[in-house]
Amino acid sequence: MTQKKDSKLLPLLAAFYLPFAGGFDFVFIEYMLHYIDSVTLVCMRLIIVAILMHIAHRVVQGPFRVEKGDLLRFLIAGGLGTGVYYIFEAIGIGMTSAALSSIILAMVPLFGLFGDRILYGTKITKLKLIGVIVSIIGVVIIVFGAGNGEVSGTLLGIALLFLAAVFWAIYIILGKPLNGKYSSMTVTTAMFSAGALVDIPIFLLYEPENILNIGMKNALLTILFAVICIGLANLLYMYGVGKLPIIVSSILMNVLPVVTIIVSWIVFHESLTALQLFGGALIIASVIAITLEKPTD
Repeated sequence: MTQKKDSKLLPLLAAFYLPFAGGFDFVFIEYMLHYIDSVTLVCMRLIIVAILMHIAHRVVQGPFRVEKGDLLRFLIAGGLGTGVYYIFEAIGIGMTSAALSSIILAMVPLFGLFGDRILYGTKITKLKLIGVIVSIIGVVIIVFGAGNGEVSGTLLGIALLFLAAVFWAIYIILGKPLNGKYSSMTVTTAMFSAGALVDIPIFLLYEPENILNIGMKNALLTILFAVICIGLANLLYMYGVGKLPIIVSSILMNVLPVVTIIVSWIVFHESLTALQLFGGALIIASVIAITLEKPTD
């Protein structure tokens, strides 16, 4: 029994790095949007990560190869979960208030819960359902805890954010069985390769000249944050996805607002209220409860 619990610790910590790094990444993106538009920034970062992942794969594990029979799964999961997700998220956030976008993106574990049930027949227990609902309530409390949670947005922005949440759930659900067949590095490289296939045309057709506006210092920072907060984060997250139940991998994403408000408090001296801390505690409690739930069946 204790061995099973202990075996979850390393993948849990690995998967947790993504929302942890994401909190810092959100602050960096907020800074970069003074120099470049969100779509160009997203595409540029994802393409950089895809190239670097291929280089790292060759150095660490040799030539990159996946079986033809898995290409469609990689294309769907990677194309939607990296290529489209980040763009829809960026555009959607720009068209909705921060409060509304946070709440919509908090639906990822709900979509993961039901997607896991539909595709793999995993039982939806009361604890899982309650845990997901509590984590969403925690995000809502964090959003409104500062006293300035305006809920507004265009219909298109709301639709894009809902799709982004669905696409991330698909990324997790379709990616899980691939981790049993390939290394986490191979899976992550394939996912970002698929995402790059989507983002390269968008980057070229959008306003690629905007890349010239960022300057050398910001270009180096962009590469650094792309490696640490996207490439490494997704590599560790995919390792966690392969070892953890889908619901645990997906509910961890609701930790991101907790990290973001703490980082914003430290870096920008933004307000951090007791109510927001309570919301964060609810999210952490829901993650712990679902992680420690004994498997049924």
